[in-house]
Amino acid sequence: MILADVRAHILKNRRFTNWASEVEGRWTIEDLRADAGYREDWISFDCLAWDSRSGRLYVGLTAINNDVFYVYDPASGGFSSLNFRRVGDKFDAKFHRSLEIDDDGMIYAATALLHDADQQRQAKGGKLLRYDPTRDAFELLAVPVPPHYIQSICLDRKRRIIYGFTYPGEYLFRYDLADRRCRTLGFVGNGVLMCQPHGAAVDQQGRLWGTWGECRAFEDKVGRVPVRIFCYDPDADEFIWFQHGFPTVGDGDLARADHMLLADDGFIYTGTAAGGLSRLDTRTGAVEALGKPFPRSRLAGLAQGADGLIYGAGNEGYGKHGEGEARLFVLDPQTQATADLGPIYDRRIGAGAVKVHMLVAAPDGTLYAGENDNVLRSSFLWECRVTR
Repeated sequence: MILADVRAHILKNRRFTNWASEVEGRWTIEDLRADAGYREDWISFDCLAWDSRSGRLYVGLTAINNDVFYVYDPASGGFSSLNFRRVGDKFDAKFHRSLEIDDDGMIYAATALLHDADQQRQAKGGKLLRYDPTRDAFELLAVPVPPHYIQSICLDRKRRIIYGFTYPGEYLFRYDLADRRCRTLGFVGNGVLMCQPHGAAVDQQGRLWGTWGECRAFEDKVGRVPVRIFCYDPDADEFIWFQHGFPTVGDGDLARADHMLLADDGFIYTGTAAGGLSRLDTRTGAVEALGKPFPRSRLAGLAQGADGLIYGAGNEGYGKHGEGEARLFVLDPQTQATADLGPIYDRRIGAGAVKVHMLVAAPDGTLYAGENDNVLRSSFLWECRVTR
């Protein structure tokens, strides 16, 4: 198998040259709001959701101007804004990992933050929303844990539950669609590092799997297993708090979950922020290491294709000339063998992806990779086609 064709789809295209000299370690959100370039064009493709009904891709952005919700039409090759600003406010800076399409075509989304704690009295908290594409209408469902914002959501279509993780306080909430009841299930952080999963997963029994952080009283550094796995059963309303986490791949690796993917075989495949790959047995909670597909960090992009294979994107890096070093790999769940498919690089424009934040698979085998946090230019949406 090879990565035969890669195309960059460009919504914004501005270069930035002052990140290291003026922005990094110095910025406030108000500084970036005041700068026309960063405000209008420094965007990230943070979350993606493929809509089989329309054959279109819904896109959640980070955008300082709060224009964070778009749809991409492969037939026309164009993006259209869904005008989120009619219901959002200036603190709704992104849909982070928070787009879910329900069986009836309704889309659920949630807002994440960029502001600092000094604005928490003005910022009222992350919004959980429903969008009806047939009516082009938004509905505010809840502000689940004010004043905290929402990093990710996960939809249980069968039980009609939306789970969400908040930031900066790391709370897990549950929103029941049937009775519109929202409640906080627990705190999963530890005040030292970010412990929640970048993307949680619901297994075939309807249980939510994620991660939580140990709290080491009387010590000022994390322990040997700072990030651990949990399982929440919504029917019993009970947790299992496992004392182990995902496998590490080197010294200093905290094994933070970058993405958790439920595959057809019932296992949850997980990529970590350090670039490790593993699979979790939902019958026992045991975890099996599957190696490190690439030498560098980040494995936030995992998707199962219509062919049953699992595709992943990682290897974050800029390269010598800032062209981007993200790559695509494939895993065969039956043999557990991985293969490097090549760089996510569009030779037509001489540019590649720097960091992939999410990967989705269309029914025809096309893979879409959302790039984020590129400090040299606006991030792009990448279309990848693999051939045997």
